[in-house]
Amino acid sequence: MADEIEESPESGKEEERPEEMDEDVRALRGLLGDGILGVRLHRGQISVEIAPSALARAAEFLCDSRGFRQLSFLAGVDCLELPVPYRFKVTYSLLDMERAKRLRLEVPCGDDLEPRVPTVSGVWPGASPHESEAYDLVGIVFEGNENLERILTPDGFEGHPHRKDFDISAEPVAFSFRGTPEGKPEAAG
Repeated sequence: MADEIEESPESGKEEERPEEMDEDVRALRGLLGDGILGVRLHRGQISVEIAPSALARAAEFLCDSRGFRQLSFLAGVDCLELPVPYRFKVTYSLLDMERAKRLRLEVPCGDDLEPRVPTVSGVWPGASPHESEAYDLVGIVFEGNENLERILTPDGFEGHPHRKDFDISAEPVAFSFRGTPEGKPEAAG
């Protein structure tokens, strides 16, 4: 995400500058300065791209001072085929239930084979299993999360299956389906 505003695919027009219309983004920019890499409005939701080094401060500030006490989800994303200058990012969807307001954070976390970003589990304890999922599927390491583990792939699994360059044909299928020639399960007898 660049610091300029992207065009809305629906209208073909430039959207308003989110910083100018949103008090939370202005407050966050006042705190982080250059730690904010870009801001955009997409389909009515504000996304703020934040440097990994600013993530911990942003999380604490948004939770404690701005009311974003709920992390709805986080997801690791492999951007291999996207026109961005990094390979991996983590997307955080935050919710302020009192104002019924959502905010998305996007944190680029590197181009190498072991991308890293600080954990936010100290701010939002529910982040820990989401961080484990992003680690397991995409290979993003969340520094400071002492419970980071594979939770979806079997023991001994090598690689990260949601990476765009993961060869799914190289992994043997871990189950079989026994059925009749018509594809229906056999009756237990």
